[in-house]
Amino acid sequence: METEHIGFEIRTLSNMIRRKINEMVAEEEETLTAHQVWVLNFLVRRGEREVVQRDIEKEFSIRRSTASHMLTLMENSGYIRRVPVPQDARLKRILLTEKGIEAQKRMVDRLARFEHMLQSGMTDEETKFLLDIIRRLEENLQ
Repeated sequence: METEHIGFEIRTLSNMIRRKINEMVAEEEETLTAHQVWVLNFLVRRGEREVVQRDIEKEFSIRRSTASHMLTLMENSGYIRRVPVPQDARLKRILLTEKGIEAQKRMVDRLARFEHMLQSGMTDEETKFLLDIIRRLEENLQ
């Protein structure tokens, strides 16, 4: 019996998810990627709470250079602004612009449709079980 490679299967699924979301996003916003839409959603969920680059790195388990590059692209496209934090000028608070807020609102429906498609044919119990397994795998890697 051939050994199953969970990491390979998850990576393949991750690529498929990213590609599909990028297609859905591109229908509406040519300059946004799936990761950037998730960042916009994160910023909306955080509300008035201060968000700095380190928060993005932690939330999405990405390297500092990756986060910096993505945020620079988002800032250059007008979706976010980075402003100095008064108590530490090295830190930059990430703020949504009006363009970012509007883009996130347009993406909510697309992401909901994507989640519905992704979970089609699964029961609530299966979805919960899958999420439990994913969280356990994440804990194993920390």
